[in-house]
Amino acid sequence: MNLKRLFGMNLLKRYRVVIPVVLPIFILVLFRSIGPYHFKTDAKKQAEPSFLKTNIVSIGQTDYMPGNKLIINLDKGSGILDGTRNSVMGIPADSVLKKEYFRIIRNHEGPVLLYSSEPGTAARIWMVLSQMGCENIFILTNDPGNENPKHPPQ
Repeated sequence: MNLKRLFGMNLLKRYRVVIPVVLPIFILVLFRSIGPYHFKTDAKKQAEPSFLKTNIVSIGQTDYMPGNKLIINLDKGSGILDGTRNSVMGIPADSVLKKEYFRIIRNHEGPVLLYSSEPGTAARIWMVLSQMGCENIFILTNDPGNENPKHPPQ
């Protein structure tokens, strides 16, 4: 059997319609899989802080957190963040993954605190950001019941 004939012009003629369609799709899939906006694969490790509730902090606990804190207000016009000494940035929940906002969150040195009057919104944004490789992300709550006492009752 002649290899030149097998892989030559006959093959290109037979698949001349399929190759221009499949090749760009393959290139796009390859480009997407190596891009920076993909999720981490270890879901159990990513969800562990949520199960242990170590990703939730109250306003009182933020005083003990080291570094410059960035508070992201996922609501519009929330009063809980007025008067804080931290950097406060209002980002609608549906815009957090826009390049300019995502870059700020990912490159911030220090804790990033997500606040929403709807706790489920902050939790969902926390999970997405954590899966995308952001570290030092917390959910800010105004519930003082979340605080762990420094000295347990005796």
